[in-house]
Parts: sequence; C-alpha cells; structure tokens
Amino acid sequence: MSLDLTTLFASIGFIPHGHCYLWKSNLVTLHIASDSLIALSYYSIPITLFYFVRKRVDLPYPWIFILFAGFIISCGTTHLMGIWTLWHPDYWVSGWIKLITAVVSCYTAIELVPLVPQALALKSPTQLEEANQKLQQEIAERLKVEIALRQSEQRYRAIIEDQTELIARFQPDETITFVNKAYCRYFKKPLEEIINHSYQPIIFPEDQEKVDRCVELLSLENPVGMVEHRVIVEDEVRWMQWINRAIFNDAEQIVEYQSVGRDISDSKKVEKLKQQETLLKEIHHRVKNNLQVICSLLRLQSRCVQDPVIKAKFIDSQNRVKSMALIHEKLYQSDNFRRIRFDDYIQDLTKTLLRTYTVKTSHISLEIDIDQYIFLDFDILTPCGLIICELISNSLKYAFEPNTSGKIWIQATLDNKQYLILTIGDNGQGLPSNLNLDHVNTLGLQLVQDLTEQLQGKLTINQDNGTEFKIELYKISSKM
Repeated sequence: MSLDLTTLFASIGFIPHGHCYLWKSNLVTLHIASDSLIALSYYSIPITLFYFVRKRVDLPYPWIFILFAGFIISCGTTHLMGIWTLWHPDYWVSGWIKLITAVVSCYTAIELVPLVPQALALKSPTQLEEANQKLQQEIAERLKVEIALRQSEQRYRAIIEDQTELIARFQPDETITFVNKAYCRYFKKPLEEIINHSYQPIIFPEDQEKVDRCVELLSLENPVGMVEHRVIVEDEVRWMQWINRAIFNDAEQIVEYQSVGRDISDSKKVEKLKQQETLLKEIHHRVKNNLQVICSLLRLQSRCVQDPVIKAKFIDSQNRVKSMALIHEKLYQSDNFRRIRFDDYIQDLTKTLLRTYTVKTSHISLEIDIDQYIFLDFDILTPCGLIICELISNSLKYAFEPNTSGKIWIQATLDNKQYLILTIGDNGQGLPSNLNLDHVNTLGLQLVQDLTEQLQGKLTINQDNGTEFKIELYKISSKM
C-alpha cells in the first residue's frame, strides 16, 4: 500500500493537541512554558559544545561531541513540535522528527559504547597534573645532580691543583692529556709544551725500558703499578717515583693512564744508610698527606652545607682526622718511629681544637698536667687522641654559656703498676639531666665508650662540679 507525500503529512481528521487539555489556560501555559525552556536549553547546549570543540584543537574524539549536539538539537525540536501541535495537528511531522531523533540517539548510543574503554584509558586531569609534577621534580633533581657534578669536578680539580705531587694523564700512545701545576713547575715547562706531546723526552734514556715494562704490565687484574726512574730536568738528572693506574672503558680496554709522581732524589742519596727510616717516614708522610686531603675534602664539603648541626658534624669529623694526622706528623718528625711523647702531642692537639672553635683564652682556661716522661705506642695513642678530641670538643661546644669564664683540664699520670690514668674535665654546666649514660645516642660519647673498651680500659664519670671523665688504661704505657 502506497501513500503520496501529501497524504503522509496531511493533518485532516486530527484535532489539535490542545483539545486534550480542554484548552484550560493554566494547563496549556504550563506545557508551553516547560517545552519552551527545555527546547531553549537543548539548543544552547550544542552551541556551547561547538564552541568548546572549536577552541580545543587537541580534544580527543571531537566527533562524539558533534553527535551529542545533533542528538540534543533533535530532542529540542521534539519539544518545539509539542508546542506547535497544541494548535496544529501536524502529528505526522512530529512523528518523523521523533524518528529522526530516535535514529540519531541510537547511533550516538552505539558509537558511545566502544568509546568508553578508550576514554577511561585516558589520563585524568589529576593524573596528568601528578605526571607533570613528577616530571618537573625529575627535571629539578637532574639539575641538582648536574650542579653537584659540576661542583664535584671543581672541587676535584682544586684538590688536584693543590697537590704537591705531580699528576699526569696519558694515552696508550704516550701522548700526555693532562698535568697539574706541580708537574709544570717541576719540569719548568709551560702547559702548551707538555699537553699533546709524548712523555719520552723527559725520561732518562737508560730507564725507558723500565718505564715501558711497568706500563705494559698493567691490566684489568693488575691496574696499578709503581716505577722509579730518572728524569732530565734542564740537564739535571733526578730520581722520580710514579704510581701508574690504568683506566678502562666499558669494554674493559685500557683507554688512558693516570700517574702520580714525586721527586725521590734525596732519599736515593741516603737509601743505603737509612732505608728503613726512609720507608717509615714516607709511610707516615703519605698517611698524613692523605688525612690532610680528607680534612680538605670535609672542609670543602662543609662550605656547601647551611644546616648548623650538619656543619658541626663536619667540624667534629675534621678534628678526629686531624688528631690522627697529628700522630703521623709527630712520627714523621721524630727519630723514634715507635713511640711519641704524650704531653707534646696533647699540647699540639689542644691548640688545634682551640683554633677550630675560636675560643678566647681570657674566658676559658686550659690546664694540662701530663707527666713528661709518658710515651705511647702508635696503636695506643690514636684511640687516646680521639678520646681527648671528643671530650675537649664537647666541653668547648657545650659546657659553657657564651662569654662566661670556665676551666678545662687534662691530666695523665702513671701509677706504680704502669697503669695510665687519664682525666679530662670541666667546671661547666654538666651533662644533660635526661642523658642515659648506659644507652647514649650521641656519636661522641659512643666513640669514647667504644675506644675505651677497645683499649680494655675503665671509664668513670663524675658530675659533682661540671663533668669529669676518668679513664684507666691497663699496662699500655711506660716511661722512656
């Protein structure tokens, strides 16, 4: 059965929808107002969606917004037809509009289903913000690392340049790539005459084979080697000692060598009368220099620290290293390589501590009463020096209020059984009342207790007037 278009859209035989409301003005007005507001809202939403899609060029799935806009416009049109059919019974037109709305609605719903998992996979604004913050944090951390690396390189170069020893780097073909200032001063040559040149011309010809053999023996299993040979410095022959280290790439192939050298001409002259003395002196000299390098590193690092607590810990560490370096310096300067005079060591150690904490002697007096005939072995003096360093440092830092006077004392005696009685005290404000001496949590006091136990000694504390530590060390010392 076929119908022509005129018959299909004809409204003959129908009555306006308003008859269903009995043309009651209140009811008709209610439906007109409701449908008008709904249609107005439906038409305004697509306008907003079109504006949003146009402005957000990076918007994912923009076509779904277009479908929603068409669906909403169709819905709005059905409400307008609801108003129109109150007076005009064009129900065929209204039905076709609803059919179009149904088609658009169904198509939109069908397209929306597979889109949901994809949309859920997109990161939310919160996740994007977190990712952005994480990225910014990683960038900031990388910048900090780069700054730290640059600072570390600068400190490394400063330390290298301050060394009295000669430092050089050269390639396997003997081309020199780096030397420090001490190297240039020693050979009395400008930097441009050394870099990118071979080191062979400075080596005494008869020692060239020895140098080559030392370098050839370096390997992954044996990366460090030492060689002594003669060099020519302005027509003068001198003895040098070099410590060579091979540097490898990721493929474990040698790409460069680093050499640290020093002049040993003087020691060579007396090597046959004082071989053992020279060896011991050089050991203590090197240890002292290494400890001084550690002090320099700690001092350089502390300059980058703003926290006063951490800075104080750096100072404490420097003082501990200095107390050990002082022992090696005394041994290096002494004719006796086994024992050191205790009172002489204490005098120098306390002077160093007073300078470190910039204490004015007018406020704090230091009384030292050490038997001048007490000599201690190296193994005993090192922990004793650390104990004294810790206790005197604590007194200088915590025992006295600013600009108040006080007294610190150090006493050491030997009893008739050759036991060393060491007393360190002050008349300051004493230890904190809540300090549990059986379970101390400070590094300084823990170190004192551990070192005393290491020496198999006995530690007692008197807090009657300030704080006094008494340490009895058994059968470890004797008079010379």
